[in-house]
Amino acid sequence: MILTTKWFGSFLCEEGKVKRAALFPKDASAIAERLGRIARGEVLDEELSLASSAGQVTDRRLSEFGKRVKFDSSFIDPGTYGFSLDMYRAATIILAKESVKRSIGPDVHLGQGVRAYDDIVFTDNILSERLREWYGLHFPELEVVLGGEAYAKAIADHGSRPDVMSALALRMDSIGSEIEAEDLESVRVLSSALKESYVARAKLERYIDSRMSHVAPNISSVAGPVVGARLIMQAGSLKRLASMPSSTVQLLGAEKAMFRHLKKGSKPPKHGILFQHMLVHTAPQWQRGAIARALAAKICLAARADLYSRNDITALLKEQLDKRVAEIRKQHATPSRKAPGKTKTRRR
Repeated sequence: MILTTKWFGSFLCEEGKVKRAALFPKDASAIAERLGRIARGEVLDEELSLASSAGQVTDRRLSEFGKRVKFDSSFIDPGTYGFSLDMYRAATIILAKESVKRSIGPDVHLGQGVRAYDDIVFTDNILSERLREWYGLHFPELEVVLGGEAYAKAIADHGSRPDVMSALALRMDSIGSEIEAEDLESVRVLSSALKESYVARAKLERYIDSRMSHVAPNISSVAGPVVGARLIMQAGSLKRLASMPSSTVQLLGAEKAMFRHLKKGSKPPKHGILFQHMLVHTAPQWQRGAIARALAAKICLAARADLYSRNDITALLKEQLDKRVAEIRKQHATPSRKAPGKTKTRRR
């Protein structure tokens, strides 16, 4: 007899007739739970109750109970057993909702955290530029002494030029103009906002470090927490990143440049997000492509280890990467020269 499973039960069939049946409960939630287990490759209790009498099966999940064969089970009508299509519809809606919930993993939240971090960095740059331009009318020399968060903190905490110079023990002549109290108060509001933004930025950076050490520790160690999180975000998920070839990982974030190369014949990109990695952006220009390629290969291995085995292979990956980078620096110590007599042809 042939064992087959429909959305409403499992059946033993012979010569186009149902010999035995093990029906599912007539409840949408119970049906959805069984459909979910089938999708995950599990064997149902209803199938086990009929498996001892089966010689053939229709599903690969059940291959241990018999030979897999093709079988037309359309003659098994749910209405015959008291099931309706409304039950099936309700069950599939429940199953879809559960699938959506399961698809939102920690890597998705991590991607949103990276986007928030990038937004704050962008906002910080704008506010910092505005603050330096505005407060520079009053005390332009301060930006030579302080930078970044310290600059905003000094203005927010002390305000006017004399107070800042007194607090920082500065002695200098300034070419800045005097400032009205009302104007200075507005400048301090801006500097306070920038100061708080720096604090939020530091907290988000710590969050990314913490989550990456949990979600993708190998990637975090090889690529760095922020660069690794950006790669996961650009790929869509850790699972998608792990399934990509190293050549694709190398160019993540450089899609526009790649399309421009394909469409207009411009120079192909050598790296995307990986340019932010210290090994790449501190290397000479003629070495960056090879180093980015070697780094992408190790990140792919790290992503697969993080997704499937959860083994810590960072020591091995770093050793191999350092060895390969040393080879690249030795092989490409100087930029390569173009062969004489060859001219660059421009594509139309």
